[in-house]
Amino acid sequence: MQQLLFLLISVVLAQDDLITVQVVWRHGARNYYHCNWNCIEDQPRGDEAVLTPTGMRQQYVLGKWLRQRYIIDNQFLSSKFNENEIYIESSDENRTLTSAYCNLLGMYPEGPSIPQFEKENESLLLPPNQDAQIPKDLGDNALPHKIQLIPIHTKQKSLHSAIVIQCPKIETFNRETQLYKEVNVASAQLYDEFNKELNLQGEQKVNDIIELSHWRDTFICNRYNGDPLPPNLKPHTLQQLDNIANLAQSLERFQTQDQVKIQSTPYFQRLIEHFDSALNGSQYFKYFASSAHDTTLGCFLSALNLTSAQCQADIYLKKNITYNKCMTKYVEFAANLIFELYNNINIGPFVKVLYNGEYVPICSDFAKTCQYTRFRSIITAQLVDYQKLCIESNDETYRVSQTPKWAYTFFSLTILLLLLVLSWILYLRSQQGYRDQN
Repeated sequence: MQQLLFLLISVVLAQDDLITVQVVWRHGARNYYHCNWNCIEDQPRGDEAVLTPTGMRQQYVLGKWLRQRYIIDNQFLSSKFNENEIYIESSDENRTLTSAYCNLLGMYPEGPSIPQFEKENESLLLPPNQDAQIPKDLGDNALPHKIQLIPIHTKQKSLHSAIVIQCPKIETFNRETQLYKEVNVASAQLYDEFNKELNLQGEQKVNDIIELSHWRDTFICNRYNGDPLPPNLKPHTLQQLDNIANLAQSLERFQTQDQVKIQSTPYFQRLIEHFDSALNGSQYFKYFASSAHDTTLGCFLSALNLTSAQCQADIYLKKNITYNKCMTKYVEFAANLIFELYNNINIGPFVKVLYNGEYVPICSDFAKTCQYTRFRSIITAQLVDYQKLCIESNDETYRVSQTPKWAYTFFSLTILLLLLVLSWILYLRSQQGYRDQN
């Protein structure tokens, strides 16, 4: 009986057809973002928090992992880059753009070769500069080491709401909630230990969970990039900083379910559109990837009901509440979330979701697959009017495509000045005409 059941399951699974994949990852390890320890406050740093060699390696290896899964094992994508199969986007930050390039070097390691030219046409391989020469070791490779370059699409931050979590107005009162205050009170001993170990005095002292998480961010960057840590910082304290990092971000950025819904809507609205298009055959991209941030993935994990500020706080405060799903670990560098849409001739389309390469339950507390109709209903039930709730209600920050106020003021003053000048000219002409008549 067991063998028959196993055979039936194998037959059903063998008929799974992977239709489309959507991936979002956090950039790799970067430089520190907050200047709070062992840094010079006023020292110019160019673009802050750039991707480091460690981060480049992380993303390259992630790209190799994706290649193994979708090109070698599943043969879902072509072995060579095909612009009709994949689309890559990134937020407009150096660390995410560079992460995308490193990731794709791992995914598509081999680039094209140049066409064979007759000797008299070899000049076509050169730019029109008179002294330009082809490097002798380049051979027939289009680029050194036969690397493949792939276009990365981006938009300015204020227009890229799908992968840049941004709606400051709805976060205004997050530090005034009872939950936030309760967590801060419970962290008093941790603040005291931290201040003593770093010898922080007066206004330097830390007494806020979000501020403490900023220090943790500096230390985690140092750990990833081989830089020193404070000599008196105890491993136990450092572990506690790791434990509160995810909670601190959730309390700051997406503390309530409404905040999660608003900020995740642009991405999930687009995800459903892509999946619907893939099922009806109107979308030709098979692989859609986004290079983004920790806040991006943190918000999406909350939207998928895999974690929340409330459940993290309850666990941190040791409340007697049980959660089947509550991720408390921080979204570390190169973390990734993958949505796979399959079709099966017997059961129809379904979705699998992976976080850092492991399947996570979406439709229930334990199931690894989710019927697409069910997945779609879960996602669409929490979509809201992002334009109305975030952009229109926060004109000062997001009035990007409209004319700024200073331009209106300048234009009005210019028109007024022209009218005054014109009136003065007409007045002078009328006076001149009056004198001529007399």
